[in-house]
Amino acid sequence: MPTARELISRAPLPELSSSTGIAKDRLASLSQGEDPNMAELRLLAKHFRMDVRDLLPPGPKAKAADLLFRQVGAGADDSTFSTLSLRIGYSMDLVDAAQVAGPWWSGRFRREQGDYAEAEANAAVLRSLFFGGDELGPVLSLPKVAASAMGILVFVIRNSKIDGASAFIEGLPFVFVSERFAPRMLFTLAHEIGHLIAHHDPSASFAVLDSESEYLGKERNNKVEFYAHAFASCLLMPAQGVAVALHKIRSMQQKVGDEIGDLDILLLAQIYGVSFYVAAKRCETLELLPKGGAASLTDVITKKYGSPEKRAQQANLPPRPSLEFPRVPDALLSATLSRVRSGDLSIGKASTVLGLSIADVLLANSPRTH
Repeated sequence: MPTARELISRAPLPELSSSTGIAKDRLASLSQGEDPNMAELRLLAKHFRMDVRDLLPPGPKAKAADLLFRQVGAGADDSTFSTLSLRIGYSMDLVDAAQVAGPWWSGRFRREQGDYAEAEANAAVLRSLFFGGDELGPVLSLPKVAASAMGILVFVIRNSKIDGASAFIEGLPFVFVSERFAPRMLFTLAHEIGHLIAHHDPSASFAVLDSESEYLGKERNNKVEFYAHAFASCLLMPAQGVAVALHKIRSMQQKVGDEIGDLDILLLAQIYGVSFYVAAKRCETLELLPKGGAASLTDVITKKYGSPEKRAQQANLPPRPSLEFPRVPDALLSATLSRVRSGDLSIGKASTVLGLSIADVLLANSPRTH
């Protein structure tokens, strides 16, 4: 991704000055290497239609993270690497590993076989640790649990090149989820947590980039990706819970026989907050659908109705429950506000780093009365 200096150097100064309100002589100085202030960064980001955080100059930690992602991110572009590494870089400048809740949980999981059975066992462990051992219900609060109780720095990014990414860097766990259809985002989050759990040593830096993680396809032969996919499926749709939910669904519809249909799967998808394909794939794994049934059924519904969601609307199924992802990782918000209160960081810089308005930062920084 180009730097602010590079963007200014490429743009006609009169037009850029007129658009941003920054004087031409000041733009000329910025193009020669002077650092823009926070107000100028926001004006430039608005003009170039970029996230202001992507114009922050990369520090040493961001550069190290960039190199780590480039080693594993075949097929990704410079913009993707920059987005991930800059978020990690400024987070590490502000957040100390001792300030986050994780990863104390890392040692609670098995890492011997890396197969489906182990993924299912580890999904049960996570439910035991963070969801009261519930082996039946949905985990729609996973985004909040990951960001607070697990201490993962979870970022939602706008990126069409990847579904998600994850990393352990100097003891800090990171997860990135691309902004998409909410059920797909939930699956991507669970998938990336699977990668963090499978990593054997949080003290050793590692990174993973995932494209189309929800749809394994040719990645089936990739053991690492297969494990993360299996973990996500088992975590979001526990076998016992699926059995109970299906029994209730079929009882309400007064169905007989063992064959399940598209409406059964659509209701499962809504209950557990996942896409139709993920729900169908889980049913296939549980031998409730024949092999290849998930892809086939998804294709049939898409051709007939336009999409599974349109099929749900046509059948007057109840709306999906809402899924909320934190706007800012809890640990980053806490650390940034602490720096603001101590006078080490300006409100303007905090606003830029957090991707929030100054008004929102002031509100978050205000004393709470209860």
